[in-house]
Amino acid sequence: MPRIYYGWIMLFAIVLMTFASAGARFSFGVFILPMTEELGWDRAQLGLAASLNLLLAGLLRPLAGVMADRFGSKLVAMFGVATAALALVLTSFVRELWQFYLAYGFLLALGYACASPVTVTTLVSHWFVRRRSLAMSIGSTGTALGELVTVPLAMLAVLFLGWDTAFRLIAGFMVLIVLPVGWVLLHNRPEDRGLRPYGARAQGSVSAHSEPAPALTLREAARSADFWRLGFGFFVCGFTMSFASTHFVPFAMDMGFEPMVAANALGLVGGCSIVGGLTAGFLADRYRRKNVLAVVYLLRGLAFVVLLEARDLPTLYLGSFLLGISWTATSPLTSAITADRCGLRHLGSIFGTMYMIMPIGSAIGAFLGGLVYESAGVYDITLVASAVGGLLAAVVVYGVREPGRGDVVRSPIVVSPLATAAPTSGRLG
Repeated sequence: MPRIYYGWIMLFAIVLMTFASAGARFSFGVFILPMTEELGWDRAQLGLAASLNLLLAGLLRPLAGVMADRFGSKLVAMFGVATAALALVLTSFVRELWQFYLAYGFLLALGYACASPVTVTTLVSHWFVRRRSLAMSIGSTGTALGELVTVPLAMLAVLFLGWDTAFRLIAGFMVLIVLPVGWVLLHNRPEDRGLRPYGARAQGSVSAHSEPAPALTLREAARSADFWRLGFGFFVCGFTMSFASTHFVPFAMDMGFEPMVAANALGLVGGCSIVGGLTAGFLADRYRRKNVLAVVYLLRGLAFVVLLEARDLPTLYLGSFLLGISWTATSPLTSAITADRCGLRHLGSIFGTMYMIMPIGSAIGAFLGGLVYESAGVYDITLVASAVGGLLAAVVVYGVREPGRGDVVRSPIVVSPLATAAPTSGRLG
């Protein structure tokens, strides 16, 4: 009797992992005001901690990529989840600013670097040849779900139990749920279960979007202009994401919205990003991925244009909708393009280095957002900069060279989603 190809099952563990890490990361804005009131730290000081976290996570991602190439993505990812849980527990006990910087800024950054799209990209790329963009997008839906579910729940926990207990609840979910499921379900390569990659030929794997058998080193990839075009897009993605993850909730509250309304608006970003991410992944397997990615960045810029005028609830929700549609699609599309262009042999180090650029943008955006607010009392300058950045990224990414469908060799043997044990269905003979 036919059964589902295991790669689709493994995506459940990836979704759960990205759900936990993203939920912890994007709920930070929920904690700003209560921590400011109880501990006496201003938004610039808290924004600096978020910037330190994002910057260090970015700088550590190339190392996480190298470790994934050498030791396997599963071990690195599980280490990251455990480290993040420990960091959140320690964060819940901080009473001095230096303790907060150490626990949240440094240790949590290490966890995020290891349990990040770098390890997810390596895992999914080894398991999927065809439908790679869709598989990446499915894996990234955990990020959207993390926002949709964790942010409102974190707000409720903060309001009724306190900010410190809320941190501990997130850590407990990581330890009791994410770690066991990930350890059981994740496998580095399909060969570990006697399978071929989804859509692979009997001899070698060629993607419908990739050049025949690319195997670039990090140095070779970094010499390509497209590496830096995609990297610029990642910088803008990080810069614009930092506003939502760090300042969106206080921004909405400054506009006169109630705390739960602000949290729900940010949760809407997560909910819409599920639809946006899956739609972008579906389209990117049928059209040129760089064109789909350019449209995503265009929508990102337009979202901040709308948020500039967010003085009523419908406008706020429209901005959240546009931001959500463009939210999680950037990373899976960029990772799929990178895998197609560079191959799998050094993908962890290549994508880890490229992905390092995103948290640099996030760190700058998170810190400048807080600094600008403390100076001007509003977030307008940050919103304008984010809007311009999104529009520029759309233009730059559109210039990426991508092989056409006529440039590749199509796979005559394709693994069905309902793979049987026969060699032609994905089993190694």
